Amino acid sequence: MEFDPNNKVIQLCSQGMEEEFAGNIGQAHALFQQAWDLAKDDFEAFTAAHYLARHQKDPKEMLKWNVEALNRAVAIRESGIKEHFPSLYLNVARSHESLGNMSEAGDYYRLAADSGEQLPNTKYADMIKSGISEGLKRTGILSPVNETISGLIDGWCGQKNLKALAMVLPAWVGNLGSTNDIHKLISALSYLSASRSLCPDEQAIVEHVIIQLSSQSLN
Repeated sequence: MEFDPNNKVIQLCSQGMEEEFAGNIGQAHALFQQAWDLAKDDFEAFTAAHYLARHQKDPKEMLKWNVEALNRAVAIRESGIKEHFPSLYLNVARSHESLGNMSEAGDYYRLAADSGEQLPNTKYADMIKSGISEGLKRTGILSPVNETISGLIDGWCGQKNLKALAMVLPAWVGNLGSTNDIHKLISALSYLSASRSLCPDEQAIVEHVIIQLSSQSLN
C-alpha cells in the first residue's frame, strides 16, 4: 500500500503536519478536518481520522477519532495496512488510559503487542514497541514476570555470565508479551534451565518463571 502524493487528502494532511510542526495547531486541525470532509474511501478516511485525533483537547474526542482511524484501517484489505495496526492499537489504548478505562486500555495494549511483528525494523518501530511495553507495564500485564527476568539479566550482566545472556537476551529484547514473544522466552529459558549452568537459586527462579510464562500464554 503506497501513499499517493497527488491525492488531495494526502496533500491536506501533509500541509497539516507542516503547520503542526510550525506550531500552528489550529490551522493544522482545520486542514485535517478538510481532509476528512473530502475523504471518499476507507484509506482516505483512515488517514484523515488518524491526523484528526492529534491534539484533540477533549480526551473523549481523541478516543473517538483514534477508534475511527482503527475501524477504517480494519476495513482496508490491502496487506500493507497491517504495519499500521500496532500504532493504531497503541493510540486507542492510550486514549482509554487517559480516560481511566484501564481494562479497555490493557486490552488494546495487548492487541498492539500481538500485532507488533508487523512492524518494520526501524527506529520508529522501536519507539512504538517501547510505548506498547510501557503501556503493558502500567496496566499490569507485564510487570511480575518482566521484573523477575529483568533482575536475572541484571545479575548475569554483573557476573558476566555470557552463556545465560546469549541464550535469553535475543528473546528478551523487544518482548511485548505477545503469545509468540512468550513462547520465545519459554524456549530460551527452558534451554538455559536444561543446561544446568546456573547456581541453585537462579535455577529455581528460572524454573518458576517458565511456569509463570506458560500459565500466562494460556490466558
